[in-house]
Amino acid sequence: MGKRKMTISEIEEMNYYDFMSYLGVQYFHIGGPRSTEEMAKLCHIDRTSKVLMVGCGSGFSACFLAKITGCYVIGIDIAEMPIKNARVRSIDERVEDRTEFITGDAYNLPFKEDSFDVVITEFVSQFLDKERAFGEFMRVLGPGAYAGINEMYRDDDIEPHLKTKIDEAEALFTEVTGLHFNMHTPEEWRYYFERAGFKDIEIHKHRPFEGFRDMLDTFRSMGGILNTTTLIVRMLKYMILSKRIRARFSRLDKGKRILFNNKDTREHVGYILGIARKCP
Repeated sequence: MGKRKMTISEIEEMNYYDFMSYLGVQYFHIGGPRSTEEMAKLCHIDRTSKVLMVGCGSGFSACFLAKITGCYVIGIDIAEMPIKNARVRSIDERVEDRTEFITGDAYNLPFKEDSFDVVITEFVSQFLDKERAFGEFMRVLGPGAYAGINEMYRDDDIEPHLKTKIDEAEALFTEVTGLHFNMHTPEEWRYYFERAGFKDIEIHKHRPFEGFRDMLDTFRSMGGILNTTTLIVRMLKYMILSKRIRARFSRLDKGKRILFNNKDTREHVGYILGIARKCP
């Protein structure tokens, strides 16, 4: 039997990330595949590595890592729909023998101590209680293993009127996602690593969409012109059919314009690649 078609009412009740997964959005972190590849190098991931991706979503980055490094990746996410999609993706991309996807909680990872060589989050840790989550990352990592985060940041020293605008964008994303959206400074990210007991901490700052290559890589990773057009058409369809969904996209677009299109505010935000080690 085919999958039952969902009603507009059912779709409206989805949380933000389930809805985006339903639409076919590949990933959410700003740096795209190039930042994931850089993370792999910083964390020294190779074909012998066992990697845990916390908040893996629909499995885009997990499958990407398995393909480019040959490593074994376990993806975990609290939402069931993205995990189902991730399992399908792993088969489509022929990495099902090097990937595994399960539902689970970042605060209570279902793994024994010293289970992984690397733990990674992308656009996930900023929504979490860092003390609880980073403590769990530390627990499941082996001696000398790496934790890597790809998360958004905001500068510390920001003019008051620009800070107000960035605060507004954070509030909009919090409303849309239903999760507390809070961009920390690079110094704060370093502090969270230190508090959890990590050493050899590196914080690499990146501005959003640093060049044409980033934009081109993002476009390619979405599946090229056909898949991107299909995604846009689906979004427009649901915006036309639902006032509630239309309002959600409107708030999301406003937040993105504040952070990424305003030439003044965009100079004070971006993403960090944070790398740290568990002491041997």
